Amino acid sequence: MVAELVPRTLELAQQHQLRVTRVTVRNQRSRWGSCSARGTISLNWRLIQTPLFVRDYIILHELMHLREMNHSARYWRCVEEVCPDYRTAEAWLKANHGLLR
Repeated sequence: MVAELVPRTLELAQQHQLRVTRVTVRNQRSRWGSCSARGTISLNWRLIQTPLFVRDYIILHELMHLREMNHSARYWRCVEEVCPDYRTAEAWLKANHGLLR
C-alpha cells in the first residue's frame, strides 16, 4: 500500500509544485486523508481499494490544503483546477465507502 500511495503523492506534489515534507499511510477510521501545516500528508490505506481517479482526487484534495488550509470557496477552486471531475470521485466514495474495509 505504501509502495503505491507514497510515490503517487510525491509525483502529484511535484507536478503541482508543492512541497511535501512527509507522507504517511495509516488506518484512519473516519478520514480518507489529512494534511498538516508542516506539509505532512496522511492517507488512509483503504485508498488502495479505490479506482485510480478516486485515489488521485483524495491525494490532490490533501495537497491543495498546502495552498489553502481550509475548505473555503477559494480552496474548492484550487481542487477543481487540478481535479475537474472531483465531484464524480466524491460521488463514488459516497456510494461505495461501505465496501472499503
